[in-house]
Amino acid sequence: MSVQNEQLWTCLLQAAVVEGESPEYETLDSPWYVKVLLAFSGWLAALFLLGFVGIGFEFIIDNNAAAFIAGVVMIGIAFSILRLPKNEFFEHLGLAVSLAGQALVIWSIFDSLEHQNTEAAWLLIAVFQLTLAITIPNFVHRVFSSFSSVIGFSIALVSFGAPYIISGVVLFITAYLWLNEFRYPQHIRKIQAIAYGLVLALIPLKNTTHGYSIDTFWRSSNEPAELLFQAWMGEALTAAVLFYVVWQLLRRHGQAISSYQAVISLLAAFILSAVSMEAQGITIGVVILLLGFANSNRVLLGLGIVSILFYISSYYYQLDTSLLSKSATLLTLGLSLLISRWLVLRFIPQVKEPTNV
Repeated sequence: MSVQNEQLWTCLLQAAVVEGESPEYETLDSPWYVKVLLAFSGWLAALFLLGFVGIGFEFIIDNNAAAFIAGVVMIGIAFSILRLPKNEFFEHLGLAVSLAGQALVIWSIFDSLEHQNTEAAWLLIAVFQLTLAITIPNFVHRVFSSFSSVIGFSIALVSFGAPYIISGVVLFITAYLWLNEFRYPQHIRKIQAIAYGLVLALIPLKNTTHGYSIDTFWRSSNEPAELLFQAWMGEALTAAVLFYVVWQLLRRHGQAISSYQAVISLLAAFILSAVSMEAQGITIGVVILLLGFANSNRVLLGLGIVSILFYISSYYYQLDTSLLSKSATLLTLGLSLLISRWLVLRFIPQVKEPTNV
């Protein structure tokens, strides 16, 4: 509350017009379409700012050390701007400056290490983006940085010959963040932003690792490497995360692991995981859907539905499996979901909410 509002509230208290503590005044939020337009303008401004630096200060681009230092300075300026009181103009100005600075830092890392150690370059970029996701005090910036960090780690693991485990690891971190969203109220916005970035990265990431297109691309330019993990191992890891989420939700609602409600829920999770071994990615979509439903998060629910549709369509249009086999798998998946729903409705009692008369 501002000083003027505080003085006004004190006067009203003295006049016995009001009583109690002074209310908190919420700041007016801009409509979503205004935010989208400003975000687009900010990203476009970042491109123009980067082009200005590249044309006007060409020696910075040619010198890796100078590009790195300039990028860090620009990120520091963006950090100072984003710490100012909330303002749409300053927010997207800070985003533009930060994105241009990140581009300079990433350019210097690639130019220094690309021809010597590609894996190290991607790992450095991933750690760099993870650091920004934790430290920069802006929701959109944290979503973007956490998304970029996951992509960097995934490409690094592909270069190491382990492309299939990243989805399971990221899914576990995502599930842990959403399940403990309200445990740290002072960091709730930071947790939500990072978790949204991880979810947005999971949707395209699982599709590329399933087709192994990223690995094919990088093998074309690197020495052949043996795979350290198989595709089914990554899917088994995501299945384990599904069981973890179901178990945590059962504990949250006071259900013992030996109760028949828990047994039915775990049985449904097992059936779904077994079918998803063939149509990979369905388990990830179901986990996102469960987390969104458990937290009453409509955005997360929508992302879960979109991801399931995305994985099903991606599997259906794969060329390495016959159409008859894909149709049988999807039919089995649909029947499994219907059976799971019937088991839940049949054996888990429905609790009716009390109605106010």
